[in-house]
Amino acid sequence: MKIKLQDIVTAGQLACILEVTCPKPGNVSKFHDFKDTRYEHFLASSVAIGEALREACIRGKLISKRKLKVEEIGIGSLIKKAIYDTKKWHLGKNTNLGIVMLLIPLSASIAMVEKLDLEKVRENIDKIIKATTYRDAIEFYEAVKFTMPNIGKAEKLDVFDESSIKKIVREKISFYEIMKLSTHDSIARELLTKMKITFEIGYPTIIKVYKKEKNLNKAILTAFMKILSEVPDSLIERKNGREVAEEVSKKAKVILDSGLKKHDIEKFDRELRKEDNMLNPGTTADLVTSSLMVALLRGVKP
Repeated sequence: MKIKLQDIVTAGQLACILEVTCPKPGNVSKFHDFKDTRYEHFLASSVAIGEALREACIRGKLISKRKLKVEEIGIGSLIKKAIYDTKKWHLGKNTNLGIVMLLIPLSASIAMVEKLDLEKVRENIDKIIKATTYRDAIEFYEAVKFTMPNIGKAEKLDVFDESSIKKIVREKISFYEIMKLSTHDSIARELLTKMKITFEIGYPTIIKVYKKEKNLNKAILTAFMKILSEVPDSLIERKNGREVAEEVSKKAKVILDSGLKKHDIEKFDRELRKEDNMLNPGTTADLVTSSLMVALLRGVKP
């Protein structure tokens, strides 16, 4: 069946809503807020990115018709637009930078195919990311500065160092090259690997559990725990170090292997919420969102 562009947009927005609504250990949900970021902020974000997703789809379709070159797609400008549009509609902190970094190229890549051939979609993601330019890098940096002013300093090409910006322009360092310098981050690695976690862990898990249980929340939670158990969360690592992130992943694996018992999930949730949510597996949630978007386009429904 031919994919409608509006269906791609709807799937992206719905994936954001369903992901945050499902209670997951250490994350914001309809039952848990953070001090400066609440459930309704995520709902506002889910709706606000619609125009950016739609434009990504339009540009992806133009590429498929050879009316636009892949290097002209403007991934950086679309990420920036999504972030700026988001901040128009809520007063919370960052809710979706990682999400839009995934969903913008994913939306464009799906729009480039007639039917939802996942291998072709992954090849398109690779083409789009590798074809990015230094302008994409600059606009991505602007999005980061706008939404995450306290992110901290990087060793190379720091977002807040004006000399880094000048170097990016002077040496024409692309968004793709910036991601190659950021492989400590799971979102960057995801974009460099044709979204390996999304397509090889998250999406298959959602489909498998959904078919068996007919329960989308159970499928989302299982995908979250599966990804967390196999991929130490890079947000936890950035705040607490690699050793702590790996320990959280080990605990997730034990709980997953034990059958996701309610008592174990609740205990794990309480542990991750200690110390002002420093152990929030936020990057894992982002990866669940991209996985869920693909699953929705493959027929999964709440």
